[in-house]
Amino acid sequence: MEQWQKNLYITWFTQILSVTGFGFMLPFIPLYIQELGITSTTELRFWVGLLTAAPSLLLGIMAPIWGILADKWGRKTMMLRAMAAGGLIVGLMGLAKNVETVLVLRIFQGLFTGTVTASATLVASGTPRNRLSYALGFLSSSTFIGFSFGPFLGGMLAEFLGFKTTFFIGSLIIFTGFIMVLLVTKDITIEEPEHDKKTATFSLKAMLIRPFPIIFTLIFLVRFSRMMAVPFIPLYIQELRQNMQGISAITGIISALAGLATALSGLTIVRLGDKYNRLFLIAILLGLSSIFSLPIFFTHGLVYFTIFYLAAIFFVGAIEPLMQAYLSANIHPGNRGVVLGLWASAGSFGWFLSPLAASSISIYFSIKHIFLFFSITLFINFIIVSIYNRKIK
Repeated sequence: MEQWQKNLYITWFTQILSVTGFGFMLPFIPLYIQELGITSTTELRFWVGLLTAAPSLLLGIMAPIWGILADKWGRKTMMLRAMAAGGLIVGLMGLAKNVETVLVLRIFQGLFTGTVTASATLVASGTPRNRLSYALGFLSSSTFIGFSFGPFLGGMLAEFLGFKTTFFIGSLIIFTGFIMVLLVTKDITIEEPEHDKKTATFSLKAMLIRPFPIIFTLIFLVRFSRMMAVPFIPLYIQELRQNMQGISAITGIISALAGLATALSGLTIVRLGDKYNRLFLIAILLGLSSIFSLPIFFTHGLVYFTIFYLAAIFFVGAIEPLMQAYLSANIHPGNRGVVLGLWASAGSFGWFLSPLAASSISIYFSIKHIFLFFSITLFINFIIVSIYNRKIK
């Protein structure tokens, strides 16, 4: 087995542990802050939007910096930094006494974590160009397998042990992944054959020419679309059931199913990007996800919501690794850290604005309207990718 493959499989497993640990916490913030005393409907929706957006803004600012340091000091070092910070922050969440403390910790999360980008950089820098879709698609499945186990286990534990204990267990899981990365992974940078050197080296000028601006724009829009609904799912389920009983467990199950759907997408659809036009595949997936998410607004009930939401998430799940592969294939392996950092930065700004927009929509319209905007923004992305793909043919 070649070293890039060893790195891929080891990073895949440790990323499952990392994201599982984060998943113990993230889906339940709307429920946790109610336990901390935020009960007014308007105030609750405001804080959900703010707490979801806060780390994304800082992630967007820091991602290019961490990317530059990854190319200079090593991708493994950056992965260790992200996992150590994540384990510490999740643990401290369990000690929070008020919502303001949670906000401060979420800000620190944005400043010092970012395991998904760190792991993608480690893998992409050592993977041959003709295997990037396979490698990044496979790696992306770890994120969503983790998001399956995390919310599911976290939801069950939260019902019986409470949120605080659940945070401590999540922290322990992340630190377990940290130890494995420390002991097993190695930094490598793939050397391209002379006849295969079609990639660009990094420069600010290079980032302003095709295909980089369109990919950075797309990841911003895709993250903006995708994250609109996520933080408000517990509150939507609470509206449907009209009580708090069992909400943590139900949210965990739906989050787990969404993670499995996305992981399955990463393991199946994404590998087609090594054979076919990646932008064409992205356009198809955006169109399908827009179609399947639309009925959520026009139906009522937990079963209909779950069916259509999971179908939309399945098609959305392959989009980001396909974009990562497309971007990585157009940049020299030695510069993939900084470029993926810029890519993550653009996506993080989408994450930052998305829950703020969704919070406003939920306050002035309803939570259900968020899913309508989710479908509309996916369709706008479909139009943009389709036009761009036609222009470059």
